[in-house]
Amino acid sequence: MKIKVCGIRNQDNLSFLNATEVDFIGFIFYDKSKRNFDDGDLSGRIESNKRKVGVFVNETIEKVESIAQTYSLDCLQLHGDESPGYCRKLKESGFKLFKAFSVHNQLPVDLEAYEPVVDYFLFDTKGAAYGGNGTQFDWRVLDQYKLDKPFILSGGIGLEDMYSLKKLDHPQLYAVDVNSRFEISPGQKDEQMLKKFIEELKN
Repeated sequence: MKIKVCGIRNQDNLSFLNATEVDFIGFIFYDKSKRNFDDGDLSGRIESNKRKVGVFVNETIEKVESIAQTYSLDCLQLHGDESPGYCRKLKESGFKLFKAFSVHNQLPVDLEAYEPVVDYFLFDTKGAAYGGNGTQFDWRVLDQYKLDKPFILSGGIGLEDMYSLKKLDHPQLYAVDVNSRFEISPGQKDEQMLKKFIEELKN
């Protein structure tokens, strides 16, 4: 299973992740986030051997493309209310797209409209903020998912969920996305917890 660690904004955490088996590293370009990239010490450079994911919320396409070029992002994660048409424009520009959807007790009804214009769906817990709420939805909802598009599981995943994650057997489950449950403070990751999680999930 692939692993994405999101909300990175300092060099120590980035250097640590570069030396692990993590697959994706997420950087949040959203000024209302407590993990906003520009509030850390990485502004102006991202040196990583992992796939770099830029997270955006209802941003203009022009700004998304500019930031993606500046930081040589490999993937774009759209975590707001972006339309299928918006996704299509970025997809046609050659970007690999993750489209996030908030989940409570059922999956969104409009997934099929996005299926042709994104590479992966990301299912996060519906909360007050766009992501980073630290809570889980009921994973049994995933049994409703019958599309062919691979998805990423997000929302309040912590070290204590290892057993449950290993039991998940959905054919389209591509990766897990972790963030706030591995933090000492917003944007500052607990590296020992992450190390244990990555090693146990990969093994």
